[in-house]
Amino acid sequence: MKTYHTIQELQATGIVTAGVSLRTGGVSHAPYASLNLAEHVGDDANAVAANREILFQQTGLRDLRYCRQVHGKRVIDVDDAAGASLEDPPEADALISERSGVGLGIFTADCIPIFILDIATPAIGIAHAGWRGTFARIAVNTLAQMEVRFGTVPTNCRIHLGPSIQKCCYTVSTELRTQFAERFGSTVHDGTNLSLQVANVNQLIEAGLPSNSISISSLCTACRTDLFYSHRAENGQTGRMLSYIQLSVEN
Repeated sequence: MKTYHTIQELQATGIVTAGVSLRTGGVSHAPYASLNLAEHVGDDANAVAANREILFQQTGLRDLRYCRQVHGKRVIDVDDAAGASLEDPPEADALISERSGVGLGIFTADCIPIFILDIATPAIGIAHAGWRGTFARIAVNTLAQMEVRFGTVPTNCRIHLGPSIQKCCYTVSTELRTQFAERFGSTVHDGTNLSLQVANVNQLIEAGLPSNSISISSLCTACRTDLFYSHRAENGQTGRMLSYIQLSVEN
């Protein structure tokens, strides 16, 4: 059974391997059934380890770096010593690298995994964008750190917003809708719902990304709990997918 959804928009470049794990094909029991990849949600540690091995065997991932996500805007350059240790992953919500063979990963269950590929350098980034991270401009901050570290130019980048909760299912408070509309434009849908995708795209275009360099998955995690975990649709007790990107060329 295939355990991951490939990000074809990025893999077609031949520069990276990129994907999002599915919830099927693992060994975890309900409510984490079955391919939960996260250690912090209450699942059995041995099941998580077994699930990671299943995914790694299918994708070829081995050297995976990740962080303790806190819904902030901190970006870690895993090529630095501070970002290299996984014994105690740093608190952050985005990772960047220009090293081939190193996988960058984030865990989601409704939040948007944002994949960034700088084709020219090449270099990669991945960000975890819930409403807090989106409001804090985590995607733009990740892009800015890639510019500082690697000389990344926005017009050389391709960005993909992976499977996540979509405007059809993301009902939020009036206050939050108002804050997003004032800051990011037409992000409100049907008067009660919020499109985090539109908020992130508007930020990225403002930062210099051409609109045709940004792609968005149409898969809603809350609608498709047969394929994905959804924190909202499953009342807060569920597993996590792993979104990953890895340079597959030598720099």
